[in-house]
Amino acid sequence: MRFGLWGWMVLAREIYRGDLSPDPIYRPYMGVQPVRNVWLEVWQRWDTLQYQAVAERGYQAFATSTFTTPLYPVLMRNAGALLGGDTLLGGMIVSNIFCLAALWAFYLLAEKELQNVRARQRALIYLLIFPASFFLFAPYTEPLYFLGAAMCLYTVTKKQWLAAGLWGALAAAARLVGVVLFVPVLWFAWEAWKMNHNWKSWIAPAFIALSGISFPLYVWLDLGLSPLAPFTSQSSRFHGGLNVPGVSILLTIKQIWSGIYVTANSMDLFFTILFIFGTILVWQRLPRIYGIYCATFMLVYLTRYADVYPLLSMTRYVLALFPVFLALPLIDDSAWAKRLIIYASMLGLLFLSAQFAIWGWVG
Repeated sequence: MRFGLWGWMVLAREIYRGDLSPDPIYRPYMGVQPVRNVWLEVWQRWDTLQYQAVAERGYQAFATSTFTTPLYPVLMRNAGALLGGDTLLGGMIVSNIFCLAALWAFYLLAEKELQNVRARQRALIYLLIFPASFFLFAPYTEPLYFLGAAMCLYTVTKKQWLAAGLWGALAAAARLVGVVLFVPVLWFAWEAWKMNHNWKSWIAPAFIALSGISFPLYVWLDLGLSPLAPFTSQSSRFHGGLNVPGVSILLTIKQIWSGIYVTANSMDLFFTILFIFGTILVWQRLPRIYGIYCATFMLVYLTRYADVYPLLSMTRYVLALFPVFLALPLIDDSAWAKRLIIYASMLGLLFLSAQFAIWGWVG
């Protein structure tokens, strides 16, 4: 499926007749050299270029470079060094390796929470054909975070506290928002501690917290910037900040009503509402830790807003709410429900991946 989708993206890029040359606003390359190989070039888009810039030139690459933790750019740079300095290809290899590992981790969760083998298979298929699933093997941090978060939830529910802490630390090191994983893990550790007062249950949330604060400390002590710089950089990138949860939904509806960025805003709004209902489904059908996980992330996502697109990148960010895909097979009782999910997802995947290939904004 991945190679077929890759070929589809190259075809979309070759057919497209619009301008694809570097542009500081619409196609920002951040000082990174454009690649000529069309099979790699379709992945050199948006955040990938920012990760490349940090991998190649460090945190002095551009003004808001501290938006990302160093883990993924370091992996990208080291893999690229083995390939003659090609950080894009290095990033592709890193992401695809972690993608396969993340899918394995997701299936472990499915085996644990779903009794029926066919339900487990459908959960994995629903994840693979989700319209934004191509970000799991793009040069983005998604697969790295996904692996850490999925394995953290898997091991913590088995009360393997050290393993859960290490996997959670990986998730928190992959992206800033990964530290939010601390909330559901802390709740589960508290529930376990109340039963037997075993101090080992606190290892998992402690590791996640330490991983989460390590990057702000690095930015402060080594780069000489404010420890809040990673968060202000994130706000500067999307020209926004924080607000009352849900205000971003109202602002998005207002923009759509006014005819502003209708397609992008409609996609973000659709997936936001879809995964709000998905979070409710998870809360009702799966063990409570998954519901707390989804609710915490959704609350964080709804608290932020961006001036350009109030729900900026929600089409991609909802991939982090992967327990929703575990819950879907619990309600797809009819053949029509299965077909609706599969056909709609496949069409969405073809559309979003083609848009990404021609520099369309899809998250």
